[in-house]
Amino acid sequence: MKKIIIIFLFILVGCSNEKVVEPDTPFNAAHLIKFQIDHQEYDRFQSLFAEGKEDSVSLEEFKEFGEISTSGANFKNYELVTFSNGEMLLVEFKPKLDEEEHYEIVSVIKVPEEMKELFSKE
Repeated sequence: MKKIIIIFLFILVGCSNEKVVEPDTPFNAAHLIKFQIDHQEYDRFQSLFAEGKEDSVSLEEFKEFGEISTSGANFKNYELVTFSNGEMLLVEFKPKLDEEEHYEIVSVIKVPEEMKELFSKE
């Protein structure tokens, strides 16, 4: 009987070795944001924000996010380059696989004047 209990414990521990997703990359943080929206976990959603920015999204906005969220989602990685003259470039990156040494650029676009305000939001 003791052997059966020990075997059961090994199986239980082996099967419960889940990897917890941490917000250690933009990709993971975005997935966690979607997860918290889908599960209506406003406090956990806020915990993903930088210190002092936790209240950037109101509870009402958060609920609206839940209304537009679907089971399928597409995640992309972008970096915004802002020059001292106010011009901006939006750079899209291909997701980096573990075995790849560096990120690869997919596209670069000049941000149109009418869209710059969207990126200047503090």
